[in-house]
Amino acid sequence: MMNIAPCLAVSDPLATADFYKKLGFGVLDTGPLDPEHPLLIITHDGRPALMVQGQESLRQLLPSMPPGIGCSGIHYFTVADFDATVERIRPLVDVVTDTVANHDRTGREFFFRDPDGYILGIFGPDDIDAFKQQTEST
Repeated sequence: MMNIAPCLAVSDPLATADFYKKLGFGVLDTGPLDPEHPLLIITHDGRPALMVQGQESLRQLLPSMPPGIGCSGIHYFTVADFDATVERIRPLVDVVTDTVANHDRTGREFFFRDPDGYILGIFGPDDIDAFKQQTEST
C-alpha cells in the first residue's frame, strides 16, 4: 500500500528538518540537497510522514498554490507510548492543546505547532494492538 505524505511549504527546510529530528523523527537521505529547490522527507516509524520544501521553490513548481505558509488541517502521528512521547517532546514544542481525550474516547491527543505554524497532533490509542489491527485490515 502507498503512503500519503503531505508536502509542507516552509521558510527554511533545513531548520524545519532539525526541529523534527529533535522530536525523534527521521530525515530521509535523498541524496545531495539542491540548494535551489530544497526538499526533505521527514519519516515516522521508518516511513515517509511529511515532506518539507522551501515555499518559493514549491511555488515555482506549482504557481497556482495560494501564497504564504499554511494548512487548514492537522497532521497526526500515532504512537504506541503516548505518555513517553509527550513527556519527551513537550519541552521542545509550542503546545497548542495539552493532553485531551480524543473525540470518540478511544485514546488521547496532544497538539503542538512546528516552526512554520503547522499544527501537529500526537494520537495515543488506548489499545495500540487493536488500532494496528484495524488500520492494517482496511
